Amino acid sequence: MHEEQKIINGIPIVNQWRSHWLWLPTLYLTRGLPYVILLMTSLVYFNRMGLSNGAITLTSSWFLLPFILRPLLGRFVVGYWSKYAWIILTELVMALSLGGIAFTAPTSNWFEWTVFFLMIIATAAALHDVAIERLYKREATLYHRPAFFGVRAVSYLLSIIVGMAIPVTIAGNLEVINRTVAPSWSSIFWILSTLVTCLMLLHAITLPKDNIHANLPIWSGVTRQWWHDVKAAFIRRPHYVANLCFLFCFLIPEGMFFRIAPLFLIDPGSNAGLALSPQELGLVLGTVGTFSLIGGSAMGATLVRKDGLKRWLWLFVIAFTLPKFVFVYLSYYFVSTLSIINLCMIVEQFGAGLGLTVYVVWLTHCTKGEHSTFTYSLGTAITAFSLVMTGWFTGFLQEYVGYRRFFLLVAILGVISFVTTYFIPVTEEIGKRKRMV
Repeated sequence: MHEEQKIINGIPIVNQWRSHWLWLPTLYLTRGLPYVILLMTSLVYFNRMGLSNGAITLTSSWFLLPFILRPLLGRFVVGYWSKYAWIILTELVMALSLGGIAFTAPTSNWFEWTVFFLMIIATAAALHDVAIERLYKREATLYHRPAFFGVRAVSYLLSIIVGMAIPVTIAGNLEVINRTVAPSWSSIFWILSTLVTCLMLLHAITLPKDNIHANLPIWSGVTRQWWHDVKAAFIRRPHYVANLCFLFCFLIPEGMFFRIAPLFLIDPGSNAGLALSPQELGLVLGTVGTFSLIGGSAMGATLVRKDGLKRWLWLFVIAFTLPKFVFVYLSYYFVSTLSIINLCMIVEQFGAGLGLTVYVVWLTHCTKGEHSTFTYSLGTAITAFSLVMTGWFTGFLQEYVGYRRFFLLVAILGVISFVTTYFIPVTEEIGKRKRMV
C-alpha cells in the first residue's frame, strides 16, 4: 500500500493533507463571495445609483429566495453529475453574470438587468454551496477536519474584504476620477468577474475529481421516501417547536440591522446619515468590521469548544444584542469622527461574531443525526426565509420612522433573541470538543 494511505474502519483513505491547502482556502473564499455581493456590495451599488432604502432592501431580500429553496436545489447536486462539475459550472455562471452586470451598468435599464443577473448569481451560489459542503465532507478525513475548521471560517469571512471592502474602496476612487457613478461601478463588476474567473480556473486544476457519483433523479421514488424520512425525523426531534422558533426568530433584529447599517453610514447628512465616502465605508464596514467579526467568531468558537455552549450562552446573547445601542448613539449625535465610528463598529461586529456563534452551534446541533446534511439545509432555509421576511419591510420602516427610531427599535427588538434562546434546551455537552481517549 502507498505510504500516504491510512486504514480507517477497514477502508484505505488517501492522505490528501497537503493538497487540501491548494484548494480549501480559496474554495471557501469563493463560497462567501456571492453572499457578500448579494447582501452587502449590492446595497452600496444600489444606493450610489440613487435607489431609496425601501427599494434597496425589498429588492435585495429576494436574492435570498434560492437559499430558501436550497434543500430542493441540493437534490440536483446529489442526483446529477459530480460535485467537481457543479462547483466549476456554478463559478463560471457567477463570473459571466458579474460580467453581465458590468456590461449593463451604464445602460438606461441597468436596474432590471442587475436584478436578473444577481438572481442568477443567487441560484448558482445555492448550488455552489451544497456542492462545496458535500465535496468537503467527502475529501476531508475524520482526523483532519478539526484542523481545517478555522481555515474554512476565516477564508469565508475574508470574502467580505475581497468582495466588499476592496471593491467599494476602488469604486469610490473611480467615482472621484470619472466624476460619474455608473462607469465606475461597471469597472468594479468587471474586476469581480475576472476574480471569480481566476478562482474558477484555479479550482479546475486543484480541486479533487470525484468520478464516482450517484445518478438519482430528483423525482424518483427513492427520493420521495428519503424526503418523507427526513421530515419525519426532524419533527420527531425533542423540542422541535422551540428549535424552529429559535432558528426563525433569533436573527430578526440582526436581519433588520445589517441591511440598514451600510445605508446609514453612506447616506448624506440631508438624509440623517453619516455621509461616509465609499472609501471610508470600505474601511469601517468592510475592513475594521470584518476583522472584528472574525475576532468575535474565533473567540466564541474557541470558548464554546473548550467549555461548551451553556456556560457562555447568555453572555454571548447579551454581546449580540446590547451593542446595537452604539448605532442609536451614532444616529442621535451625528458623529463624524472616523475613529469613533470605527470603535463603535468594532464593538458591534465583535458582539455579532459572539452571537452568531450561538446560532451556528445550535443550528449544527439540532440538525445532527441521520440525513444531517439535508437537515442542515432545511435549517439554513429557515434562516434564509427569516432574513427575506425582514427585508420586505425594513427599508420602508426606516424611511417612515427615520434612522434614530429605527436603530432604537432594532435595539429593543433584541428581546426576541433573549426569549427564543430561553426555550432551547442547551446542555453542558453541546458545542464542547470531545476528547479522544
